[in-house]
Amino acid sequence: MTSYEYRAPVEMSAQELFAFLARPESLPQHLPGLSDSTPRIDHDRRSISWGENHYRGELTVAEDGQGLSEVVLAVETDDPGDVRRELQEAVAALTHRATAEADVDAAKNQDTWY
Repeated sequence: MTSYEYRAPVEMSAQELFAFLARPESLPQHLPGLSDSTPRIDHDRRSISWGENHYRGELTVAEDGQGLSEVVLAVETDDPGDVRRELQEAVAALTHRATAEADVDAAKNQDTWY
């Protein structure tokens, strides 16, 4: 198996971002192979890991300053496809959804973000 890793900064606190990512419905539509696996969620480490026959991975969220975080997505796979691009797209989609949801929640609570 080949290992891949992608890191990305996110303008959202690690706690808030991880709360979104740890929900069961958040990851499977963006991470191939996860729909048939039951992820293991470690709230203390802010990590989510999973494993199938030829696809294993871990997503972690770290605090990166006030209101900022870093997402690290690492996978091991036999997939010959463009895995790096898929990781970039998955992280972009997940973080976009998380920040959009936070903006909607803030607007509902009149906690404006601007």
